[in-house]
Amino acid sequence: MLRTICKDTLLILAICTNWPAFAEEPPIKIAVIGPTTGKSSEDMGESILGGARVFLSDINQFGGVLGRRVELLERDDRAQPDLGVNIARELTEKEKVVAAVGYANTGVALPAARVFQQAKIPLIITGATGAAITTQLMPPAVPVSYVFRTAASDALQPIVILNDVIDRRKIDRIAILHDDSPYGEFGKQSMLAELKRRHLAPVAVESLKIGDQDMTAQLTRAKEAGAQAVVLYCLPPEAAMIARSAARLKLKLPIVGPWTLSQKAFIDLSGDSGEGARTAVTYIESDMSSVSNQFSLAYKKVNKVSRIPSAVAAAQTYDALRLLILAIYQARSTDGSKIREALEKLQQPTTSTVVSRYLKPFSAADHEAITLNMIVMGEVHKGRVEYAYKEDANRGLIARTKR
Repeated sequence: MLRTICKDTLLILAICTNWPAFAEEPPIKIAVIGPTTGKSSEDMGESILGGARVFLSDINQFGGVLGRRVELLERDDRAQPDLGVNIARELTEKEKVVAAVGYANTGVALPAARVFQQAKIPLIITGATGAAITTQLMPPAVPVSYVFRTAASDALQPIVILNDVIDRRKIDRIAILHDDSPYGEFGKQSMLAELKRRHLAPVAVESLKIGDQDMTAQLTRAKEAGAQAVVLYCLPPEAAMIARSAARLKLKLPIVGPWTLSQKAFIDLSGDSGEGARTAVTYIESDMSSVSNQFSLAYKKVNKVSRIPSAVAAAQTYDALRLLILAIYQARSTDGSKIREALEKLQQPTTSTVVSRYLKPFSAADHEAITLNMIVMGEVHKGRVEYAYKEDANRGLIARTKR
């Protein structure tokens, strides 16, 4: 990332030169939180931390920010809401972090975000997609919000999914299968809302439990209801079990879902059964753009791996940290309220971020960095995610910015 990162770090470097390199100033502490041992969520947690480590390698080689080294405090929330809250309290009250990024699970992010809000410390969600995570803490519910997001909200992903299934593939008899986690429940509600907006209803809605291995019963009922496509809202291992159950039934229906289907666990566990599954994503690792390729190579080098478990989570976390650093530089401060205000009024556009070239990604009334035009359909092909549509691949070479 070194060649590209310098483009939007020049201003930071300029101010860093006013201090001796890493003078006796305390480091700037930023928390990175993800479920590295969480049930069904390890891919996201490992990639959140991995993307953050790429950022750390980059920023400290360029002198940190405001003449101070950046220190990342990594935490494993194990996909457990209570632990996520306890970690948030420890980081805000004891460690005195200036900001935080991460959280992969909607059920963990919902209560943990309130801790950061109360402490007036900015939190950028980089994995969890439940729409309520940010809406619960926006005005008028609170005077100002400290919770931001660089992941695609579940208010948007259903639109992209149904654009593919209904508008492009002309399928309107849809079955929804979802897990019973907060993520699955919120995702189901978002999908139903988007179908209702289109004056449609699903032919079947089936639930499953985290850890279920056989979804034959749910798929059989969907088939009997006349489903022509299956839309999933569940974590990767369970999504893989749905694909495998469909294969055993010789049920050759298109499988489409949110970004969780792009993760290593789904691809590996589903095997040939997952071939052709489509997924709504903000980042595709096989993108031919130079920034995308450099990020992928840097991730593998820094983390000493041959593969990114969840490329989307990694890229979104890297981008969140880049935005935070620009905000800290612009604010000339590590005070939480000043960082929040700078995030809402960023003056310096980014050129080395991965998902987008952000120009005013946030405002006081909008804390979602991702807009509809930044989400594309990927397709699982031979063990990796590729663009589902050639025109999206061509547009991948053009920076997608917020509309």
